[in-house]
Amino acid sequence: MFSLLADVEVAAITDLGPDWFRERGIGLMLLDFDNTVVAYTVSEPSEAFLRWLEQLREAGIAVVVVSNSRRSRRVPDFCTKLDIPYIKRAGKPRPRGIQRAMAQQGFSPAQTAMAGDQTFTDVLGGNLAGVTSILVKPIHFSNPFQVLRYGIELPFIALGRRKRRKR
Repeated sequence: MFSLLADVEVAAITDLGPDWFRERGIGLMLLDFDNTVVAYTVSEPSEAFLRWLEQLREAGIAVVVVSNSRRSRRVPDFCTKLDIPYIKRAGKPRPRGIQRAMAQQGFSPAQTAMAGDQTFTDVLGGNLAGVTSILVKPIHFSNPFQVLRYGIELPFIALGRRKRRKR
């Protein structure tokens, strides 16, 4: 379904613990990479992310990075080091990369969530794929274009908040 409104909004992906996923029947967590897992200028995971990843793994929740990144080895190196499967050049908001990750892991859209910091790629891509969409506050704005893009997304973020309050 075409929608720019996230199903869920969190300050950081690490705010969602294993119980949150279990309560919703979600067994597959798809993550955007840049500004969702790490800032654009960072290649090492935070301690909070490492703890969160371990908690999800212990709970049997699969994690896959689904990134539009075209940069050389940054995403593959990060994911390989942490034994996280990944889809590079996913082409979000087109759902193809998200669908490929679900097929590889053996999960349906109802069992999957997609988290990212961008409304026009991550949230829309998740919604088009029929999964639970999670908007994550960007970790860090490293250039003026990111601030501008986020400003353009603010009306959709506000509409999403209003929609979720009415539930």
